[in-house]
Amino acid sequence: MRITNLSIITIVVVLLTLIGCGNSNNQDNKTVAENDSLTKEITIEEETVDINGIKHYIKKIGSGEPIIVLHDGPGMFHDYLVPHFEKLANDYQIIFYDQRGCGKTEFPQDTSTITTANFVEDLEGIRNHLKIEKLILAGHSWGAALAISYGKKYPEHLNKLILISPAPATSEYFDQTFKNMQHKRTDEDTKELVKLMSSKEFEQREPSAFLKAISIGDKVNLAKQETIDELYKPMTFTPANANNLLLVNSIMEKNFFDYDITKGIDVIDCPTLIIVGDMDNVPFASNQILQESLNARIEVLKPACHYPFFETPKEFNRAVKSFISPEYE
Repeated sequence: MRITNLSIITIVVVLLTLIGCGNSNNQDNKTVAENDSLTKEITIEEETVDINGIKHYIKKIGSGEPIIVLHDGPGMFHDYLVPHFEKLANDYQIIFYDQRGCGKTEFPQDTSTITTANFVEDLEGIRNHLKIEKLILAGHSWGAALAISYGKKYPEHLNKLILISPAPATSEYFDQTFKNMQHKRTDEDTKELVKLMSSKEFEQREPSAFLKAISIGDKVNLAKQETIDELYKPMTFTPANANNLLLVNSIMEKNFFDYDITKGIDVIDCPTLIIVGDMDNVPFASNQILQESLNARIEVLKPACHYPFFETPKEFNRAVKSFISPEYE
């Protein structure tokens, strides 16, 4: 079982053990984001756009040079990222979207269209819709793998690449990542997760049961496991998006039985930054392979695990700003 979303690995594995939208909609709101040294209003824009036959949800916050941020998964959605990128929205326009079948984006009637290739084409369609000639593209975990896949297909459309806690570069590193996670998980959490996932509430995708399960599974991806509730506070699960999350993840898992994301990566020649936590469960050797393949700059933030934007926000923002705008230093 090789699934890229580190927060869902345990859920699906334990489960297997146990059982053997509408028209375009534009809205303008205002929110307040606090910079390291100042506070200012930032604009929020939301829209639903048909991209490759699927209605995609897009959210833009702030103004300035655009940065598209790809969420984890496959199957997750963007909400967990928003609070931690608001400070950057003082200086840049941060663009999120929910990937095909995820969150507020339409689930395709034909599930065979849920593929990495189509995720890449959806991103290219969004780039065209937003009229961005060359992207500053950031991706977290699976989102980083998707960003690399996009770069291999459309290197001419990349300006800069930011890989945040990238998913394991190969199947072998994925296996080691899973072992590292299992080593950190307590017996009590394992027992609670098994009990929860055998419940009727989880089977029916009851939101509180699903949130509790995914939180227990993801605790090991934080340096301070007790902060898991704060990390997931922005996430609103419903029976529909929870079920879609597991469906997308299970459909995509076949892609990761035998893979090496570095194959063909040499066509990507844009400046690249890799940001990782010093305690990430993904072996550092996996990040070193990406660093060497992309001739990338790497920043190791501490103390942090798989969510450095949440765990070390000031250091994370500083790393991003100094990479995109060297004069920031």
